[in-house]
Amino acid sequence: MNVPVARPAASIEATITIMLHSTHLQRRAARIDWRLLLPLAIGFLSGCYDGQALLQQAQSAAISTTLAEVDLGKFRTTLPRDANTGMFTTIELHIFGTVPRTRLAAVERQLGNDEYRVRHETLTAVRQSTRDELTDPALAKLRARIEDVVNKVLTDAPVEGIGFYQLTLR
Repeated sequence: MNVPVARPAASIEATITIMLHSTHLQRRAARIDWRLLLPLAIGFLSGCYDGQALLQQAQSAAISTTLAEVDLGKFRTTLPRDANTGMFTTIELHIFGTVPRTRLAAVERQLGNDEYRVRHETLTAVRQSTRDELTDPALAKLRARIEDVVNKVLTDAPVEGIGFYQLTLR
């Protein structure tokens, strides 16, 4: 019969301690490998960049999103007589349009060619204004009407918004 041999208790404790110690060393070795590999992996994945190219890209994005003002001219016209009061209203305007800065040269070139058409169409649009539209603090309908007229004439370089340097009602 094979009878198991009894081992002393100190030997079993030593075996368990050695096993625990070897497992701890294996885990520690695995952590050391990752600590060494992580900076190398980040270095390889980050790649190279050109600071000057990034700066130029940011500047061109900023320029293309900024708007420039284009002077559309000064206008003076008289509205038809008011049916209730019998009085005339005279309007003096100095109008500008906002365009992307990158399109400024094209807009100015086209304005030089079609200035008479822009002037005629703008005066016609202003004469269609009602007194209610002119008393609106934002002048939203008048701005929209003038913007539509200008963009119909300037087909190659449309205006994004209309503003007034001066607006006088008498």
